[in-house]
Amino acid sequence: MAYWIVLVFYSYLLIDTVFLARDVRRSINIVPFDMISEQGFTINVWGNVLMFIPLGVYFADNMKQFRFWKVLGGIIGTSLAIEVLQYIFKCGASDIDDLILNTIGGLLGIFIYLLLKSISKSKEQVHIAVSILSIIVGVPVILLMIIIFAYNH
Repeated sequence: MAYWIVLVFYSYLLIDTVFLARDVRRSINIVPFDMISEQGFTINVWGNVLMFIPLGVYFADNMKQFRFWKVLGGIIGTSLAIEVLQYIFKCGASDIDDLILNTIGGLLGIFIYLLLKSISKSKEQVHIAVSILSIIVGVPVILLMIIIFAYNH
């Protein structure tokens, strides 16, 4: 049950971060590593990577049979859809660096899933491990978001 609660909260947090908490503007950057070289490794860079680690884990964990390229394609497709929708709805900058960084984060999530899979004896044990990790990581994030929300209102 906690697994699904954290998954739903993660989905909300992702949608809020990439669409709702953005300035109304439209810009596009298709030059790879331009934003990274200009800004350096800021919170924006690390945020893009960290925000997509759970996506890689959840995509891999929720497949009936794990297929690396299918999961990676889902991550890239999701990131690309976000960038296109941000451009269409004027809610942030569409940037190739975001696509690259999101993919790196998703790959890290896939590798975490594969590590759990290599340690565990069954798909159910992997699911349980992902559930426990979801709680360990998710609860502090949820509490932090509640504190931030309360502080801002």
